[in-house]
Amino acid sequence: MNIDKYLVVPGAPGVHKLVSSRANGVIIDDRKEGRTRFVPVRQQQITPLATVAVYTFTEEGEGTVPLVEVFQKMLDLHDTTPPADPKASSPALRAYFTAVLPDHDRDRVHIGDIQKCIKWYNFMREHGIFEEAKREAEKIAADLPAEALAKEGADLPAEALAKEGADLPAEALAKEGADLPAEALAKEEVVEKKPAKKATEEKPAKKVAKSKK
Repeated sequence: MNIDKYLVVPGAPGVHKLVSSRANGVIIDDRKEGRTRFVPVRQQQITPLATVAVYTFTEEGEGTVPLVEVFQKMLDLHDTTPPADPKASSPALRAYFTAVLPDHDRDRVHIGDIQKCIKWYNFMREHGIFEEAKREAEKIAADLPAEALAKEGADLPAEALAKEGADLPAEALAKEGADLPAEALAKEEVVEKKPAKKATEEKPAKKVAKSKK
């Protein structure tokens, strides 16, 4: 789930999607009014939800959990433990949040913070924002294969990785010695008969390529 584009803006109740920003405000996709509009506001007053985290305290010490993870926990528990009413008593709100995040720091996470979290969650769920955020995350993941495969030693160009037949998993390509040329990696016989790592250990990459011609 990706909530990078969602924010809270003074003067616009709820959670909204950022369209663009200007020096004197932001243009948002107002989910409550169902229209795109400009909101005059200072940049420091805007709260991107991706920057919000909840304080935690465990045996290992203090820490934080990103708000997106808290929302996911709330979604997972929704059927069995639905959100408390934001206007419920303090003990009821604290009990609910403890069910969601048992390790939250009770000294630093105030009842007002829990109320905000529940209000944001309810708004996002009612307006289909979570489903949209999940699609956004899936889209980003689909666009990342070449970048992911390029990590930790797999320095093949994106064009080569995109070629038909270059179906080696990222783990294999990331192994030390996976330095075969893109043409060799694209051939099924190289993948089936000689793993890239083994070929590099026993023979130079060029010899492997020649033996396959």
